[in-house]
Amino acid sequence: MQFANLAKIFIMLVLLRKEIRTFFSSATGPIIIGVFLLLTGSFIWLLPGAYNVLDSGYASLDGLFLIAPWVYLFLIPALTMRMFSEEYRTGTMELLLTKPVSRWSVLMSKFMAGWILVVAALIPTLIYLYSVCLLGVPVGNIDFGGFWGSFLGLILLASVYVAIGVCASSLTDNPIVSFILSAFVSFLLYVGFDSFSELFTDGRIQELVSSLGIASHYDSMSRGVIDTRDLVYFLTVSVLFIVITWWQMERRAWKHILEMVLIVVAINVVSSFFFTRFDLTTEKRYTLSDNTKELMGSQQEELEITIYLDGDMNKGFLRLKKSVRDILEELNVYAVKGINYKFINPSDAANDKERNMRYAQLEARGMKPTVVYDKDNEGRMLQKVIFPWAECVSGKDTVRVNLLKNISGKSGEENLNVSIETLEYEFTDAIRVFSNKNPDRIAFIEGHGEWDEAYVYDITKSLSKYYYVDRGMLGSNISDLEPYKVIIIASPIAKYTESEKFIIDQYIMNGGRVLWLVDGVRTDKENIGIANDVNLDDQLFTYGVRIDPVLLLDQQCALVPMNVSPEGQEAKFEAAPWYYAPLLLPSAANVITKNTALVRSDFTSIVELVGEEQTANIKKSILLASSNQTGVEKAPMPIRMDVVNLSPESPFFAYSYLPVAVLLEGSFKSVFANRMIPQDINMAGRKQLHSGNATKMIVVADGDIIRNDIQGFGSGFEALPLGYDRYMDKQFGNGTFVLNAINYLADDEGWMSLRGREWKLRLLDKQSIRTQKTYWQFMNMGLPIILLIIFSFAYQLIRKKQYS
Repeated sequence: MQFANLAKIFIMLVLLRKEIRTFFSSATGPIIIGVFLLLTGSFIWLLPGAYNVLDSGYASLDGLFLIAPWVYLFLIPALTMRMFSEEYRTGTMELLLTKPVSRWSVLMSKFMAGWILVVAALIPTLIYLYSVCLLGVPVGNIDFGGFWGSFLGLILLASVYVAIGVCASSLTDNPIVSFILSAFVSFLLYVGFDSFSELFTDGRIQELVSSLGIASHYDSMSRGVIDTRDLVYFLTVSVLFIVITWWQMERRAWKHILEMVLIVVAINVVSSFFFTRFDLTTEKRYTLSDNTKELMGSQQEELEITIYLDGDMNKGFLRLKKSVRDILEELNVYAVKGINYKFINPSDAANDKERNMRYAQLEARGMKPTVVYDKDNEGRMLQKVIFPWAECVSGKDTVRVNLLKNISGKSGEENLNVSIETLEYEFTDAIRVFSNKNPDRIAFIEGHGEWDEAYVYDITKSLSKYYYVDRGMLGSNISDLEPYKVIIIASPIAKYTESEKFIIDQYIMNGGRVLWLVDGVRTDKENIGIANDVNLDDQLFTYGVRIDPVLLLDQQCALVPMNVSPEGQEAKFEAAPWYYAPLLLPSAANVITKNTALVRSDFTSIVELVGEEQTANIKKSILLASSNQTGVEKAPMPIRMDVVNLSPESPFFAYSYLPVAVLLEGSFKSVFANRMIPQDINMAGRKQLHSGNATKMIVVADGDIIRNDIQGFGSGFEALPLGYDRYMDKQFGNGTFVLNAINYLADDEGWMSLRGREWKLRLLDKQSIRTQKTYWQFMNMGLPIILLIIFSFAYQLIRKKQYS
């Protein structure tokens, strides 16, 4: 029995060798592979468009994996069209089957030959990988894991196309009919089910119908993600067409085909419930966090997402669009209720009036456009209006997601890369808003001259998406703050009583979180900066920091209009540096401030780290700091308008990177340890704690960071966006910083860690492309063809020598 099996395998290998030799014996085989390489190479290296590597500027071969399935529709039917039909036409099939050769061996030898030949046609494209490696900045800066995962996807896709081609060839003795039938069925399986799914309105039905087609399974693998469901799909569909071919050869009843199709569908349905995904990309960019998977698994309603990032865009925005589609596909894998998404081009209108009306509608809903300037093929500068926004709808609720980060000091490519890095966080942040049916409570503390509601209106509105936001004064009951996840102390100017400090202290000892925004200096009526004594110094010192009564003057600062006309003449205003308004640097090392824009401040002080021995168990992280050209003035000091005349070269700016905001994490010691409890405190049956549970707090030495400007608006007031500078007409990162700070303090599940994801920016050497473009085009289009020609001639010479 074992000998018989070995004999069958040997016969199959002999037939396999015969098929491959037959392919290369004529000029048709090499010509087919040559046309495949020319078509693929033209799209990847020569023709302008979305697939062109050199035009994209990125060290990626995504274009290869997008265009190859379409070129397959020509290559594989051409490779397989003669496999059976030629045998039928010449009558050699009957002769072949009279020998001790099983139909199964004949079938598998032809299938394997077709598959091996497709893989052989792909091998020269590895020259593309080598070229992109050399063009990367630095050399070798390419995602090899993602490439090989995608390459495996092409090989598995080839197995399905080859199985279809072999099946089509077995149905007719006309190679042309076989070619047409194979190409049609392959095309239908690749895009037909996707198109058919659009006829349904229910998202789950759309997904089910789409999953019957090849595209939905190949798309995942083309990103470098190996999903066992996709492996099962490619395997079972290949087996389905191989079995159909075998039945055709055996002249069996076609009624069994339906049974086989149902078996294949059943296997794929079962595999959809038990699957594993392997993300082969270097940064694991398609590996969702466990929190994200759990969130999508608890989805309550179907999610509808409209993305307005579409239309005529440059390569960078096309990359962002692709990344948005990729992350939504990954989220949809785990979404129990499904995600329906669509891309819309707001600029696609019949006339300018309709287009402008669409723009106005989007802006009225809070989605501001980005204006991009690009050059056309003739070098002319074109202005394009792009809306990098997504609108998420669940039931009656709507959340808008800004897809584009615009951080000053970063290049366009870097900002786009940052935007891609944070997509998982941005979308899960929106989805959490929908699923958060019992929000935590947070509170602004009042009673000490803190900012009133008008000046924290913008941040309150942002926070209300996530929390119930209260305001109130502290009483005498120690349990007053227990309902709150976070409390915010926003720019007090009056002293806290010992009773109030005790309540805050015990709240912290019990795990409460605090955002302190306390000025070190305040100005009096005489415009003199004096120490802002609010009786919190000893408490903050015990926790490990001190807010120094000084003012920072920074060369990296906001601008103010300054009248430069001589006295008595008409006023003439010019922009002048207002050193009292530092633009603070966010730390790139912390998830709170990573990829956050500069934070605008006013009359800022320093957070000094103290008590290193007493607070050794407290982790201290600097979140915001001044620039490397900072001056310090101690209180009391006059607030001088002529500070704008201070020379940037002055030795006054001698300090660097002074901390303004600090995150403290750990178990804190009570400031009231070994002290009497204030007399008017109602302990409500609770014991005083002298040391606390693990918690966290953020201390900021500027209360203005949380304050929004207001302006008159009719009979009332309009609150401007937090961090918006009217004179500079620029939006700073205050809102993002404060929101991230509170979200981090309230976060017990690690959601904020998603902001810490980092994707390496993989760019091509633009200088090399500009000066050696023809060389790279020839190398990647000419060299594979030259190698193919050399191989073909060598093969013919060896063959002639063998038979001479």
